[in-house]
Amino acid sequence: MTAAGEGGGPVRRQVVAEEVVARITSLIADGRLATGDKLPPERVLARELRISRPTLREGIRALAAVGIVHVKHGKGVFVAARPSDVISRADGAGPAGIASAALPRLRALLFAAALSLAARRLGQASLDATVEHLAAGDDSAPDDGGRALVEGLVRSVGEPDLAPLVDVLWPSGVPAGAGRPLVSDRLLRALAARDVDQAFELAFRAFVPEP
Repeated sequence: MTAAGEGGGPVRRQVVAEEVVARITSLIADGRLATGDKLPPERVLARELRISRPTLREGIRALAAVGIVHVKHGKGVFVAARPSDVISRADGAGPAGIASAALPRLRALLFAAALSLAARRLGQASLDATVEHLAAGDDSAPDDGGRALVEGLVRSVGEPDLAPLVDVLWPSGVPAGAGRPLVSDRLLRALAARDVDQAFELAFRAFVPEP
């Protein structure tokens, strides 16, 4: 993951930001960063993760949105909670206190990140099986807001660091509501062709259609 590889506009940069979220979440989940710890300075962390500073900021904003980190202006970014500790519901808001209007975008980013990781990482046999599984619609429950689909995809790409975000964005016991079909023929073709950018764009737009 390099800053030079972040081309493709703001939507493409968002998938890199999601990988930043996964990396930092992993550090917290593994205990390498504890609640109250300060993250390294932006310049240092961007260099260590080999990304641009604007992309790092997008990842930090996503973590702050779900309450995992807290940004103290002039002081830095601090770990506010472990991923497993932020699964709650606030009055008048979505899961973990996220504004309900922001949920489709955050879910879109997670779905798109997981799908693009599948296109890039899976071996051919695993990729073919994933495409076939998605085409069959085995994980497409019409009333779960895409949770089963995204959860299965995160599991198939072997990215446990993203799993806590599924629980945050689709908490158990909180109705997700009916949604539109998320897997299209175009998306399956992009995934089968390992077209990472197209797969990401189509997955993102499945949750957040273009205006």
